[in-house]
Amino acid sequence: MDREYYTMLARGYWFLGRNLLAGKITNKALELLALLDYRLLMLLSMWHPDMETRKKLLRKRGVNVAENAWIDLGCWIEMTTPQSVFIEDYAKIAYGVIIFAHDAAVNAVVDLPMRVKTTRIGYNSAIGARSIIMPGVTVGTSCGVVAGSVVTKDLPDHTVWGGDPAKQLFTAEELGLAWQADMKVHPELYFDHPNESRGPTTAFDHLLTWREEGVKVRDWREIRTGTPFDYLLDAKMRKERSG
Repeated sequence: MDREYYTMLARGYWFLGRNLLAGKITNKALELLALLDYRLLMLLSMWHPDMETRKKLLRKRGVNVAENAWIDLGCWIEMTTPQSVFIEDYAKIAYGVIIFAHDAAVNAVVDLPMRVKTTRIGYNSAIGARSIIMPGVTVGTSCGVVAGSVVTKDLPDHTVWGGDPAKQLFTAEELGLAWQADMKVHPELYFDHPNESRGPTTAFDHLLTWREEGVKVRDWREIRTGTPFDYLLDAKMRKERSG
């Protein structure tokens, strides 16, 4: 019997089991607090440790969040007019992103009305960490926004933008081709990682040929989280090597 293999499994599944149980208890307790206190609803829609619960709380606030959207921790998504924000399927909102749909700066200092515009994050687009999406902006399909950018105008489909204010850097197709070219030069930097948050298809899938070309990148299970989940990955890889 491979004692080390079964020890890894036991440690990993013990950690996984207790975290699943604790997570369910925590989710219910925090959801109850959010129901009782609207201030906590606003905070927990940003900081709840479980993403699916964050999305649920965002919907309770009025944000239009699609079922397959991916929203990281710490995202400030329009607190005043949340019903004016639309986040489509497979959109990815990274840590600390701010999404506005209203402008009350002038209203706060002079007797003029607040302005509200619809803000939309399109299908399968990705907004980089700590970026700001200004009121009325529509981010198109399969767009990218580089971390730390300020987006002040609509982004056409299949484009990548960055800067303050954000400017177009290249097309999504150009990025995909450059990424594949770099993979061939530095395959040791890349990990074949299954990602449920990406859309099932894109308009430039036909340009992605690295699998057919046999480019050898690293197995994503080599990445380590620094938690006892690593025991499960180590056990599986150990079994594959011995089998």
